[in-house]
Amino acid sequence: MNKLTLGFIFSVLLVTASSTFAANNAVEIGIGGIGPGVDEAALSTVSQVIGSAVANGVVDKFIVKGYGIEGGFSACAQASPFTKKFGAFVKQLKTIKANPNTTAYSVHLVAACNETVTFCTQDVKLCPDGSYVSRVGPSCSFAPCPGL
Repeated sequence: MNKLTLGFIFSVLLVTASSTFAANNAVEIGIGGIGPGVDEAALSTVSQVIGSAVANGVVDKFIVKGYGIEGGFSACAQASPFTKKFGAFVKQLKTIKANPNTTAYSVHLVAACNETVTFCTQDVKLCPDGSYVSRVGPSCSFAPCPGL
């Protein structure tokens, strides 16, 4: 193979790898109380999982976008470009089960954390499975319901 062909193949592989990584480069996280106070055990677990990911270099950037009146927060965590454990981090966040009678909890992937802080109203939406989701930035639309 000549150098031009090798260069083309390398470029295609690099673009493919970077676009695949960019598609799942960050995660929006929202947890907050829906009347009664937030589920403290779930909030503590979410905080510990995020703290561990930051400490271990899995998360490169963590932006808190707001705090709930009934406790909790909305934030974005962006993957470090040097980790292969971001998927496991997101999976761990998704396994956390907050009390649906007291807490709205959502986790969804985004391309990147938006640097502009957007404050959304603390509304919640009841999902078909009985859980609640809150509004997330930057558009302040409701997070998707689990399983939809």
